[in-house]
Amino acid sequence: MKLVVGEPGSGEARTRAGDLLRGGEELCTVDLALAETLNAIWKHVRIHHDLTPGDARSAVKDLVLLCGSLKVLSTSDLSQDAVELALEENLSAYDSLYIAGAKTIGATLWTADGKLYEVARRIVPSGLLVVRPRKA
Repeated sequence: MKLVVGEPGSGEARTRAGDLLRGGEELCTVDLALAETLNAIWKHVRIHHDLTPGDARSAVKDLVLLCGSLKVLSTSDLSQDAVELALEENLSAYDSLYIAGAKTIGATLWTADGKLYEVARRIVPSGLLVVRPRKA
């Protein structure tokens, strides 16, 4: 989400992604990320009212382009490991998929979600993106 919509933490996320790519790293995600991000964009328009429908359409175009350049891991391939992690760590299955994905491919998990980071860092190499609130 932070890569396609300007929100707190977007600058750091974009900088981190750029640094990783320039360093020769491959960016990966789980297939669930597309649906989760589409839903978050919808929430920004309909609930938070901080995006216009036009902004949302533009963000979705950027999201589709971004997803086309990422290695995307399949939920079905990660499902067994993800459900075990969800049950052991009391995490949602959604969050567990990201940890299972990082674990499966030996990657570092980057997140702005503090709860996810606290669990993930015990299981896989992890980094927390610091989200600074916007100045009023």
